[in-house]
Amino acid sequence: MNEQEVKYIRDLVNAYSRTIDHERFRDYGNDIEITENAALHIDECRGDTQLDSRDVVKHEEPYTGAPLKALTVTALSQVDRWMFEVGPLAKGQFQDAEGYRTVPGSEHAEVCHTCKGAGKLDCPTCTGKGSKTGWHVCPSCGGRGVRECSMCGGSGAKRCSACNGSGSRRVKKTRKKQVARQYYSTGQTVTRYEYVDETYWDSENCPACGGRGEIRGGCPKCGGSGNVTCIKCRGNGEVPCETCSRTGKVVCGPCQGRTKLLHSIRITQELEHRSDGQIFAADEWWSEVDKLPWREECPAETVFETLDNKLGHNLYAERGDYSASFDKILDAHSSLASDCCRIRFQRAAVTRYHLSHVRYNYSGKSYTGYITGSTFHPVTSPIIDYADELIKGAESSLKRSSAVDARRKLKEAQSLNVEGNSRVIRDMMEKVNEHLNTIVQLGHNIVFWFVALFATPYVLQFYDGINPVLPYASFVNRPDWFAYDYLPIAQVLIFLYFFIMMKGHLLETDYSKLDLNHTYLYFGLGVLKTLLGAVLLFVLLAAANYLGLVILSAIGMWALWWVIKVVLIIVIVIIALISRLF
Repeated sequence: MNEQEVKYIRDLVNAYSRTIDHERFRDYGNDIEITENAALHIDECRGDTQLDSRDVVKHEEPYTGAPLKALTVTALSQVDRWMFEVGPLAKGQFQDAEGYRTVPGSEHAEVCHTCKGAGKLDCPTCTGKGSKTGWHVCPSCGGRGVRECSMCGGSGAKRCSACNGSGSRRVKKTRKKQVARQYYSTGQTVTRYEYVDETYWDSENCPACGGRGEIRGGCPKCGGSGNVTCIKCRGNGEVPCETCSRTGKVVCGPCQGRTKLLHSIRITQELEHRSDGQIFAADEWWSEVDKLPWREECPAETVFETLDNKLGHNLYAERGDYSASFDKILDAHSSLASDCCRIRFQRAAVTRYHLSHVRYNYSGKSYTGYITGSTFHPVTSPIIDYADELIKGAESSLKRSSAVDARRKLKEAQSLNVEGNSRVIRDMMEKVNEHLNTIVQLGHNIVFWFVALFATPYVLQFYDGINPVLPYASFVNRPDWFAYDYLPIAQVLIFLYFFIMMKGHLLETDYSKLDLNHTYLYFGLGVLKTLLGAVLLFVLLAAANYLGLVILSAIGMWALWWVIKVVLIIVIVIIALISRLF
């Protein structure tokens, strides 16, 4: 190799390194030692055949009145499909096309058999479907002129507003109830029974609708008839025909209203270009080159070409395998020929694509690649090795639960844009994101149970001394509430329910998308997000107590605020530890 070839190869390797945009390997081609530059070539044997398929058919179209020649051809059997060229086709001009040509002396005009020379036909939309020409039955109402009322459903009734359609209403009634009264007299307890008035709620039929839930004949839209006038036909039952514009006639389709048809015989033609090929290359390197865009990039030259109306066998005597390939391809094309399909011409050609195989040393290791035209395609390279190292390092980091470090390595490997690694990187990135979300969820769970377990006892302690149920229990005159005080427990359960619901909303976010550079930051983020939720809950409960809604006691509020301060101290300690690690 001369200096010019070495410089050319290094420039191509440098161009490849710049496509990666990694500072470590930028222009690393200047530091390589080229040990091999072998010229290679790929031969492609390709056979092309131009097929010409023809058919003889009868044709008819509207007659425009143009003068016609004398009729001399009346039957298809009189026509030879190969009697003339349908369209110009130069030898060697392979193409796919369609065309036709009218046989001279076959054109003649006849009265249209569809409209019998009238040029118009009865309208298929309205003929026989209405009381007068150009009208037909309304499709909306079916010719009735009215439609079912949409408000009452055809019943004509109106929903009773007094009972809201239920047919009954609640009324307050009074009844006598026997009550035992105990008195203390002369050292004895005396029990007396008295009758007192007791108020209760009962249901009865609505007097406005008689228990039916609706008032008959009261529909405001239809006036109780159950039907309304059809909007489309305005109550006529028929609508004007839009197809024929109320004339009752439409233009005849075959003759387009010209009353006559022009009959003729046509020769139709379909040109089809068949092309097949076979690649000849060395087996030891073809599997690597086949993945490259060699056909578009490699410089090519035609080393053999022959063109004739029909080619024979043993076309390329220098290479028996090439001749056998041509024979197989062209024989397959020739088998398509028939009375209706002919071979116009055939071509056999051998195209040679030039490329080179490069081997070089870099940092004590040997690498290979191919040059196709002006592009270098690596098979092995230091960039590929570095990407593999990053992926293996990410796997090792993920096993050590260092998800942030694994994601950093995967992102760097993804930036190298190495073919074949994208799917592996995507699958590993999903595992890393799942791990990071698990860390955030752990932070949520720790804070949630910390607040829930430490705040709940303070809530219960409050109800031992101050019970907000007492005034309410006395008001409703239910002595059983003193023995079974369920309201405090219900309030605590409501508190826990809202806290769990808030925790669920916080976990819906995909925190793995945040570009944090340490695993502890994700854990701290989970703690901080739940802490903000606890602060929000504290503010809401404080506002409720201020408005007189005793949702949580004063001691419980103090306990929750104490827990928030403790968690805040934990977050500050975690941040301080992280800052020492950087």
